[in-house]
Amino acid sequence: MIRILVLILLVVSCRNDAKVQDHLNLSTKLSGKWTAKAFDGELHEEWTLNKEGWMLQESYYIEENDTTYAAQTQIQKVGEEVILFSVIRNSNPKIFKSTRTEDYIMVFENDDYKNPFQVTYEFLTDTTYRRSIKGYENDSIVKYMFNFNRRN
Repeated sequence: MIRILVLILLVVSCRNDAKVQDHLNLSTKLSGKWTAKAFDGELHEEWTLNKEGWMLQESYYIEENDTTYAAQTQIQKVGEEVILFSVIRNSNPKIFKSTRTEDYIMVFENDDYKNPFQVTYEFLTDTTYRRSIKGYENDSIVKYMFNFNRRN
């Protein structure tokens, strides 16, 4: 009887049900599938917490049944800095550093870029968030806002 109890305890203690730590506490705000109206089409995103505990996004833009944009984005901490890495299909990767992090907003900037030089995430409700992108077009500052709704 003691052997059975020891075996049960051994099996239970060896189970690998370790939960991934959400280092930036963004999973409850971003995890899931999202859509937003954008220009003449629709943005689709899926955010997941990767096995290292950082937020990973897969996104694409559809206009007239054609996917014209696809990207992968990751938000993670590097040293003491919170960084946004964005890899857009057929473009060079972009890296932005967080300049403001609060419970309801994150602002990322990189003055080395012309467009965009700023990306902002505003967490409005459990089912909506807004991403704003600010940059220069023809020497004028432009700002695009995309209001995302959770699909799942």
